[in-house]
Amino acid sequence: MLTIEMIFPTGRFHATAWGRHVNEGAPEWPPSPYRLIRAIYDAWKRKRPEWPEERVEPLLRAMASSSPRFCLPPASLSHTRSFLSENTMSVADRKLVFDGFVVLSPHSSVLIAWPEVRLESGAAADLNELLRLINFFGRSESWVKARVLSSIADVQWNCFLASEAPEGQAFEIVRVACAVSADAYASMPYEVETISGKGKQRKREITTLPWIQALAWSTTDLLASLRSDPPAFQSLPYVRPVHCFEITPTRSLATRGSNINAVLYALESKVLPQATATLEIAERVRAKLMGIHKRIIGNERLVSSKFSGKDDAGNPLTGHRHIYILPFDKDKDGRLDHLLVYCSEAFDQLEIAALDKMNSLWQPDGRPDIHCLLLILGLSEDFFGESTRVTSATPFVPPRHYRKGRGEFGGWLIEQVYLECSYHHLPPPSKVTMLPELLLAGGRHFRWLEFRRNRKGDDPQIGYGFEIEFSEPVIAPFALGYGCHFGLGLFLFA
Repeated sequence: MLTIEMIFPTGRFHATAWGRHVNEGAPEWPPSPYRLIRAIYDAWKRKRPEWPEERVEPLLRAMASSSPRFCLPPASLSHTRSFLSENTMSVADRKLVFDGFVVLSPHSSVLIAWPEVRLESGAAADLNELLRLINFFGRSESWVKARVLSSIADVQWNCFLASEAPEGQAFEIVRVACAVSADAYASMPYEVETISGKGKQRKREITTLPWIQALAWSTTDLLASLRSDPPAFQSLPYVRPVHCFEITPTRSLATRGSNINAVLYALESKVLPQATATLEIAERVRAKLMGIHKRIIGNERLVSSKFSGKDDAGNPLTGHRHIYILPFDKDKDGRLDHLLVYCSEAFDQLEIAALDKMNSLWQPDGRPDIHCLLLILGLSEDFFGESTRVTSATPFVPPRHYRKGRGEFGGWLIEQVYLECSYHHLPPPSKVTMLPELLLAGGRHFRWLEFRRNRKGDDPQIGYGFEIEFSEPVIAPFALGYGCHFGLGLFLFA
């Protein structure tokens, strides 16, 4: 049994059924054998023109010798509406055009089978090669991948010729465009009249159009012949499931993994926030992501722990397994212009959807919103850089308190930087130098005390700046110390 599988990677099949106007919004379903045979013919002529007709015609004859059956996957109907120009002098002269199409899963298959057709291995390989060369089926939006299946089992066929329909099932009749078999065409071939010469030399000749050429009839040929149908075309009654376009929508909570663990945004606003507001912007990002994810998943208790920083019991996560939210000032003008969100673990599909939907952030005191323009989705190592020297972009706040008996304060403070580097799997610094302030472009500067240095409910602490040198390159940016998941203790390339 010859069986062909068709997959539509875009999840759409655009094709107007034969005899229907495009504005009726009635797409072809099932995909017609006549269209498939002509697509194979086109692939032969355009992409394998060196193949002789004797190699291809037997394949087309076999496919047209009988009417196939189908296994149609679950699908639904949709359409687009476009106002297309009438090509007149007036730009307002436009016509409304409907484009109906079938929507199906990009992973589902349409199976077409000819139970009475058997192809030798060489012929099957040729047919498979021509099918592979078909990039779209119907309109150009209908990308397709087609192939010959060597074997199938347990297939529930659900679309047949009306005369072959099984009893006891609910079907509806639909007209399907099929090719006339070569034998049937030979009994009533199409005759073409040609006139040559002029005056007394004028000759009228009647020639028979070969079957394979009749398959390739164009719209121009059809209009010139004043026929309603092409010569090798027939419309046959098929039956398909009466509810073939009715699917039960389900809410999917699938959380397939990905290879994405970092997202970079550009921040744009008429009034960008100052770098000193890094922590409050990061807190606003966290709240926004949690709200978006809650709406996507439909349950507040299922909000991603990567966003919330808490497990199912409400306890804080350990091991830095939740996101780092790092707003930063790339051009060093004192205003936050970029935002990096990354995690040690890859985001799932719903978390990526939430990150994609975060397109703005509110600002207080009547200042305009910040627009978040997503620049990159990927693995952090793909767009993080390496350097042996980094410098503070926001104040480092020690996570522990200094008290007497712990040595000289400056030495203790640098020791905290060493400890935090080890906790974040960084190599030991070779040199740590304190910085009195953050230097900006044009000679401007921020004192570390000007930054907000406490989360809600916590007491503000003093922050410090450092330049850190390593004996081997490290990936940056990174953040250390208290509030490091919210942009405090941020280090960028020096």
